[in-house]
Amino acid sequence: MKKLVVLILLLISVTTSYATEPLSVGSNAKFYAYRFDNEYFLILSFKDDDENRLTDGSVIKFMLTDGKILKLEGVDASKSTKNKSVNWGLGISSGSSSDTHFAIFGITKEQIEMLKAGIDKIAINTIPEVYQRNKWSGKADFGKTLYKNFSDIKDEFEQ
Repeated sequence: MKKLVVLILLLISVTTSYATEPLSVGSNAKFYAYRFDNEYFLILSFKDDDENRLTDGSVIKFMLTDGKILKLEGVDASKSTKNKSVNWGLGISSGSSSDTHFAIFGITKEQIEMLKAGIDKIAINTIPEVYQRNKWSGKADFGKTLYKNFSDIKDEFEQ
């Protein structure tokens, strides 16, 4: 129940001071730092494609630049589906849909501190293939920026 409340508040407050601007890792994955009730969460916004579909029991593994592995386990807490269709006339139409998931991962202050080392690789347990990234725009500062985002985030009563 607590995770559901946190997710609802996340969706309402993504643009407020409770969550940060997203950090992108490729075209499918965006990460948000989030805080509620003095607890910290990493939110993953993940857009499914043919090779990568997020699972209910989500896992993220970060290989840090110092060689350590940071593993976070969470849940796929919400999904948004967008449908597009085109009517070509004469009874002919075509369409497509896309799913974007929001998974929530609890993260401790100690784990947040580990992010300062920097992140070299990311793996997310999608199916049928693991979503892996070792190159992305902003990689050099990704861990430090995520750490800063967690450090700067305010609690629900600080404005």
